[in-house]
Amino acid sequence: MTRQPRPSSAPPAAPPSIGLLGRSGWPLILLALAEAAWLLWFLVEPLPNVPPSPGGRVSRGILLLDSVPGVVPGVTFHDSLLGKALGELSEVGNLPQRLPIVATAALIALAAMGIGDWLLRRARMDSGCGVAARLAVDYLAGTVVLGLATLIVGRIGLPNPWIVRAALLAAGAAGVYAAKPWRWPRGRLDAHSTMALAIVAPFVVLMLLGSMLPAIDFDVLEYHLQAPKEYYQAGRIAFLPHNVYTNMPFGVEMLHLLGMEVMADWWWGGLAGQLLVALFGLAAGVLIASTATKLGSWKAGCLAAVVYLTTPWIYRLGVIAYVEGPLCGFQAALLWAYVRGRTEPEHAPARLWALIGFLAGGATACKYTAVLPSVLPFGVLSVVDSWRGRSWRPAAAYVLGWAVVMTPWMAKNVLDTGNPVYPLAYGVFGGRDWTPAREVQWARAHGPRPVTGYLFRYNLIEVLGRSDWQSPLYAAFAPLAFLNPRARRAAGWLGAYLAWMFLSWWLLTHRLDRFWLPMLPAFAVMAGLGADWSRSLAWRVVRAGVLALAVATNLAYASTALAGLNEWTGDLEFLRADMPRRLNAPLAAIDAELPADAKVLLVGQAAVYHLRHPILYNTVFNPEIIETLAAGRTPEEFHRILRDLGITHVYVDWKEIRRHRDPAGYGFTDFVTPGRFAAWTSAGVLSGPTPIGVEQDLYQVRLP
Repeated sequence: MTRQPRPSSAPPAAPPSIGLLGRSGWPLILLALAEAAWLLWFLVEPLPNVPPSPGGRVSRGILLLDSVPGVVPGVTFHDSLLGKALGELSEVGNLPQRLPIVATAALIALAAMGIGDWLLRRARMDSGCGVAARLAVDYLAGTVVLGLATLIVGRIGLPNPWIVRAALLAAGAAGVYAAKPWRWPRGRLDAHSTMALAIVAPFVVLMLLGSMLPAIDFDVLEYHLQAPKEYYQAGRIAFLPHNVYTNMPFGVEMLHLLGMEVMADWWWGGLAGQLLVALFGLAAGVLIASTATKLGSWKAGCLAAVVYLTTPWIYRLGVIAYVEGPLCGFQAALLWAYVRGRTEPEHAPARLWALIGFLAGGATACKYTAVLPSVLPFGVLSVVDSWRGRSWRPAAAYVLGWAVVMTPWMAKNVLDTGNPVYPLAYGVFGGRDWTPAREVQWARAHGPRPVTGYLFRYNLIEVLGRSDWQSPLYAAFAPLAFLNPRARRAAGWLGAYLAWMFLSWWLLTHRLDRFWLPMLPAFAVMAGLGADWSRSLAWRVVRAGVLALAVATNLAYASTALAGLNEWTGDLEFLRADMPRRLNAPLAAIDAELPADAKVLLVGQAAVYHLRHPILYNTVFNPEIIETLAAGRTPEEFHRILRDLGITHVYVDWKEIRRHRDPAGYGFTDFVTPGRFAAWTSAGVLSGPTPIGVEQDLYQVRLP
């Protein structure tokens, strides 16, 4: 960073307290009315992703009223959301089932923090950052290294679980010994910290418990957990030609694989990986608090953490193993490191930018879309810093830090497909098993969407508050940062950064809602600064009312199954058997009823993580396996291939095929038709179909 005058050691002056209504009461009255109007809209706006109830569209206000017994006539304690939530927390006798999961996650997290602290000390940013922030950055940086180590070692062959356990324990122990945390300065909890912890505690506890429940989301079942499962079962990390998503950077998914190795079981280890993903949310909250404190005040930091950790989106990212939760964690770490460089100019620019580049690489290792919110903005800032300092070192250090992380992932793709960013940039690099037709299919599904004024307004309102899992506190407080005399400059560049993230998401992606979530860390920092714009009694009263209503609404929503599976203390053994049936009863039925030696070829279905039988499947963007086996061959040749591969059954999900063939779907090959299966049945390749569901058929491969 460019050297700046050392800031005074004295704490910054607090915003003036200007009485109950300030020097002029009308502005604050108008502000209070604006906040009330915003919260009213937020409460009555229908939730777009919730199916209408018999009484009409569901809103957050309805959920809030249903939370407390007696508010709505006829809603008893048992029927209220509060009663239901406490019921889901009542099976405490099942909590010991979580102990091996917690122990596994703790071992991996300890190793990550040990490695990460070494990196932080090498960057000479370990002093003066606070214990909580130091541990948070340690965890984030350490998981990047663990992901790379797992990739490199796993390409050769996954080692014995005891070797993995011993290596993790050694890394953790060495890190603790070198860091000497018992010598770190200790802070004390003040009233602001205590209140913030009390507010976020229910969200954090529910999130951690929810993260240890079986996966239910399609993407998670298709590749976030399915790919580590396949690597674990194969004993090594290899190219999976049937699952294109496994060629994306898999830094987060390597944590699932580590969990599977430590627990020597893919299902239980996957739960440990999910818990590790949830910890990214806590790390992000800590770093957001630290950043807002640097830019404003300790109270602003506490408020920023409250805004972030009480957001239903953050709860959802903790209980569903998406990679956006870790990506938000790296976003928070990037902001934290950059702000420290601006406010603490004693840090060496090259070392600082190397760390920022490394963290940007960690973000990219979550998913390629991190290039827009993470890599490009901080890359530009590194160039600016180089230009100001008349030195190439900051920009070079940034690029080097990023390359250290991403080179192994791109090298893996080059070895497997010939394309470092497969399946992207097909027109430049080509790629194994990719064709112009498949490129068109991919671009149609993942390319930018139409640009119209109506869509712009709709998506902007979605980000501000309409989204089911958004919190009203961002829009309620963030604009007020411009009123904070100590934060106006920070508000300016934070606002510009948020504008870039929104516009790049809106113009350059297919506008999946999860893709704008990297905005939340910067948005939360700005909201914390805005919430602390005045110390007047009147504003504190208004702020308390806004916080109370928003947090209660967010908690009511997060406590329901609308935010994710909420059987927080349920019996995991029961859920393991029951969840597949709830998600896809026909698929669960064949997995439960077929003989142990059966091997199933799935057609049209890729959410397969929970299946225990050997299977062959493919995603909709990969060549359809049954087409590659049968196209251009006689029924006799096709039959012989099925037998040679050991396939005993063919399962066809016509419902899923129809969904993909819908104009709004991803597309599906015309090769698969009922008539073709009828022909194979007539030719003696397959038995007659056995209906498993309304739109699902099971065929048995006939014996020779």
